[in-house]
Amino acid sequence: MQAGTSRSWLLHPLLLLLWLGSFLLAAALEHAPHASLWFPPAAVTFAGLYCMGWRAVPAIFVACVLGTYLTEAANQDEVRLGVLAWSSVVFALVHTGAYALPAMVLRRLAPSAPTELTLRAVSQFLVLGALGALLAAGLGVLGLSQTNLLEAPDLFELVSAWWIGDYAALVTLAPVLALVLRRAGADGEVKRFPAFEWGPWRLRNSAAGKLALLFVVTLAILVGYLELSNSRALLVMLVLPVVLQLWVVHTENLASAQMGLLGFSLLTVGAAAAVDVGDDALILQFAAISLAANSYLSLAAPALYAANKRLRELVSHDGLTGALSRTFFEDRAAAELASGLRRARPTSIIMLDVDGLKELNDTHGHAGGDAALRELVVRCKACLGQEDFIGRLSGDEFAIFLPGSDDAKANKVVQAVRAQLEASPVQSLGRGVSASFGIATAAGDSPTLSQLLQTADQAMYADKRARPRAP
Repeated sequence: MQAGTSRSWLLHPLLLLLWLGSFLLAAALEHAPHASLWFPPAAVTFAGLYCMGWRAVPAIFVACVLGTYLTEAANQDEVRLGVLAWSSVVFALVHTGAYALPAMVLRRLAPSAPTELTLRAVSQFLVLGALGALLAAGLGVLGLSQTNLLEAPDLFELVSAWWIGDYAALVTLAPVLALVLRRAGADGEVKRFPAFEWGPWRLRNSAAGKLALLFVVTLAILVGYLELSNSRALLVMLVLPVVLQLWVVHTENLASAQMGLLGFSLLTVGAAAAVDVGDDALILQFAAISLAANSYLSLAAPALYAANKRLRELVSHDGLTGALSRTFFEDRAAAELASGLRRARPTSIIMLDVDGLKELNDTHGHAGGDAALRELVVRCKACLGQEDFIGRLSGDEFAIFLPGSDDAKANKVVQAVRAQLEASPVQSLGRGVSASFGIATAAGDSPTLSQLLQTADQAMYADKRARPRAP
């Protein structure tokens, strides 16, 4: 607690310095009256409110007042105290309230959010961030025009420029600033931004090379734009860095992708600061937003792939034993059987079930029976080749499909499985598990899968009747 208290005082001055520093940067990037190419204070406010909650409001409020003063001082020969007083309050309330909406909603959703970046987390951040920026722009222009701080002939155009500038900075900077605030604060004092959390990070050589290529290409396009009389055609080529960023996203970690996004944004705003980009500012803003949105959506793809993989596992595999489900086994076996018959390859199926499963359940409970079934599948898999597979057809009945195996090879598999079952008892039961087996082989003729299964099933029950009852 003492360590946390000793560091807590750093957060408020840090937030204030970040806000004012980024405000001065935004002023340097102004491409139209009261419209910045990139407005980083929006990202600072969002990150502060998300990480610190309502405790961030005092620092943000003071920053908004000072920012209003700087705006008034820059646009007027003499500071109008009445205008400054009303405008600072209006701007502070609008700016803080607008970004409190997405920040507090995401803060509330954070405990139930997955730790990995998902499409849900990305969509929530992008949509709520856009809504917050729109509220900040619309209400900000309306409020400041009423207090006479702003005078613009086309308020709608100013709202649009304000909104895009806020949003461009928010989507590119907010996750990084949230990480900065969390690292500055004590554990438990600052809320994590789980989906965008870097974790331990080391810049690998492969990532460094890809990021260097991304930055060199971006810089070359921007230099060409500046040298060739602001050729808009060259700015359109900023699609190339977007492609390179996707390469980084799909081959490197989240931190590397964020570094690529941050570097690209800094290069584009640096180019805008060096020359009057005029109407081309929209292209640079669109490029930054596109790069950010594509990066986050692409980073969410692995979680989607993992979810699809888990879903396929649930559909194709038996949850208890790990064997293939009956439907998936039969579909795969039918395809393999048809292929084997076309190529005149022998195919065998082994049917098997656990001996005395009812007695196991009565003696050891259903948990004991489940343990026996799981152990049966584990020991069967240890005896199978790469092309062989096992499926669970019903409660205690399983089938092993052996492509390219004749009756003799199938018998060897049965003997190997029997040896595995007899080698050692099931640890949780303190006794061994035995099984009955039946073999059916397709060679030369054209039996169906159901015929093979029926033949193997009959052979299995003949084996069960012929063998002594399991203890």
